[in-house]
Amino acid sequence: MLVATLTMTLQPMASQAQAFDQNAFQTFTQSSFYQRLITRTLAALPQTVFQRCPSLVSQGSKVVTLKSVTFGADGFPNAGVWRQEFPISGCGNDTTLNFYFFATSDEKINTLVAAPGTTHANTVLQSDARKYATIAVLAAHKGCETLDIKSTRFEGYGLANPPTPDPGSGSHLRPWWETWTMVGCGQTYDVPIDFLPDATGVQVIQPRGIVQR
Repeated sequence: MLVATLTMTLQPMASQAQAFDQNAFQTFTQSSFYQRLITRTLAALPQTVFQRCPSLVSQGSKVVTLKSVTFGADGFPNAGVWRQEFPISGCGNDTTLNFYFFATSDEKINTLVAAPGTTHANTVLQSDARKYATIAVLAAHKGCETLDIKSTRFEGYGLANPPTPDPGSGSHLRPWWETWTMVGCGQTYDVPIDFLPDATGVQVIQPRGIVQR
């Protein structure tokens, strides 16, 4: 029933790529195959991230196409990339689950579970941010070997510490900062992370000011 709630209430899709057959895509996302795919992906999430309880609520999902999706004669995608966001609440971790799907020419679909929450970082930056957040937490609070990202929260453009004003939406080098909530060994930590664009890309700044809840 949970998977049906997550997939059958699909909101209108937003596209960052070329136009494609949205009716075919809608039919595919409502298929039993896609629901099984979502089920397997949800099952891989740790309990600290995706908490299950009778009061679990999802307000539907949002799909963003990152590379135009095409379909074979059988209705299965054979190319394209999309991200699907599932807002969830009611079980103690109100967040958004973020999944990436990559369709291949042989009609297989590879899945990537990204950081939950509202992070603006792409998957490469998420990997760097997770590494730095883990190192920072373990350095300050030793004795826990495994940490999960419980959620992320985009805080705003500019930087909080040291205070750096937002250069505005017209700037190509617009820094931002987020709070990443990490959990492990029964403890919860809020980790502030700065993202600083420069001429070569985006730099993830070593976290400081970790707060243990």
